Amino acid sequence: MRLESKPWWARGFRPAAQIDRRRFRPALVPLEGRQLLSTFTVTNTSGDATTRGSLPWAIHQANYSSPGFDVINFNLRGPGPHIIQVKDTLFLNEQIAIQGTSQPGYNGSPLVVVKGDGSVPSIFLLQGESSGSTIQGLAISGFGANAVTIMDGSQGNWIQNNYLGFYHDASGATHLNMSETSRHAAGVGIQSSFNVVRYNTISGVYNGVNIGEDIGGKWSGKVYKTNAIQYNQIGTDPTGATASGYGNDSDGIFLGAGASENFLGPDNVISGNKSSGVELLHSTNWGNVVFANLIGMNRAGTAAIPNGELGILFANGATGNAIGGPFGGNLIAGNLLGGISLGTAAFGGASGNWVQNNVIGLNAAQTAPLGSQGVGINIESGSASNSITGNVVAGNLVNGFQLSNATGNYMASNFIGRAYGGAWIANGGFGVALLAGASNNWVVSNEFGSNTVGNIYVDAAARGNALQDVPGILGPGAGGGGGIPGRPGRPRR
Repeated sequence: MRLESKPWWARGFRPAAQIDRRRFRPALVPLEGRQLLSTFTVTNTSGDATTRGSLPWAIHQANYSSPGFDVINFNLRGPGPHIIQVKDTLFLNEQIAIQGTSQPGYNGSPLVVVKGDGSVPSIFLLQGESSGSTIQGLAISGFGANAVTIMDGSQGNWIQNNYLGFYHDASGATHLNMSETSRHAAGVGIQSSFNVVRYNTISGVYNGVNIGEDIGGKWSGKVYKTNAIQYNQIGTDPTGATASGYGNDSDGIFLGAGASENFLGPDNVISGNKSSGVELLHSTNWGNVVFANLIGMNRAGTAAIPNGELGILFANGATGNAIGGPFGGNLIAGNLLGGISLGTAAFGGASGNWVQNNVIGLNAAQTAPLGSQGVGINIESGSASNSITGNVVAGNLVNGFQLSNATGNYMASNFIGRAYGGAWIANGGFGVALLAGASNNWVVSNEFGSNTVGNIYVDAAARGNALQDVPGILGPGAGGGGGIPGRPGRPRR
């Protein structure tokens, strides 16, 4: 309760001497209702919600006996790691901060392991009124679906500083989720918006991060947007130096139905995944930006850690997305099949996307090829009207650019077979190869360096393409390719 009177300036201005002080009437008014933050401390490794001081007990208390935002801290005896074995999913229905970083002795590596027995679908599942929650500083393993699942009713959460999909035991041995349970589990599964996933290491799972719905089913119509995936190691060890003993069985980041306007970057190391670093595979994938990541290499950008197929794949109608751009280009090298593919025979094309300011095939210093990457940028399977500008495409084993069954794509101001600073570093095949069905594309104003077989190849079944005049245009269709109208032919240096 508090005293309140109406001041003179709220009643209309009068000089202080004229205020009738006899009209002053003290009044008692109620204070607004408040919900105070509660802190619950985990003091034992029991996985039983009826055991006071256990993690399940603390989450139950925060959910049902303490309305509003609550904090769960840890104070487990001994040096750790402390393994909390759970038999059921831990549901968050209120805003809760679970702070593994509070465990005494924490110095950047999780000392608290939350582990399922393989039959638990997700270890943590955020739903209901849990928006704004935080899960940090934990190692999470032994799950069949996701380490952390975020549903549409929960938004704006922070998943950070965790090991997702593996843990280290007291001897230092690494235990991967994929060796203990489902091979189709993910580190984080998101069907929600405005979440941040950062500073985690995600290894030992199928896909590192899933956003959206299954591409094989009917889309619900919901959009999952403005999620930020940043500063993570996805597929490597916690230092981003190697994938030996780590890795993921499929993709680093996978965007399914409804995933739009998400930010994949900056500063993720997305390497050591058996399929692709990043995949966008649905027609509802639009407005996503993949930027300022290292894909297929270590964090220093000095050694290859290959993704087994591609660095980045856009297909199945993904449109209006960006790879690189003004937010910052990606470093993409060492990926076995290629750096970037717009379209694939299995899923069809991707149209109307931007690929800008990336370095594809070289180390971070742009001084040498990095690893054994096939094609730099591949455009195929009906992909149309994509804009590819300002990239360095050099040091790839096969062609710098390769187009087949692709129409109306624009490739300009790229450095093909040379670094941005001018050093010539050859692509193993052609700089640009226009194969069958590559029609009405633009290859103009690029800077060519060294390309082992030649700068541009034009197949007889590639027609109507606008080509800049450079030495080394080869192939049965070269004569019909045409130069740029009104521009004299000259070599580009």
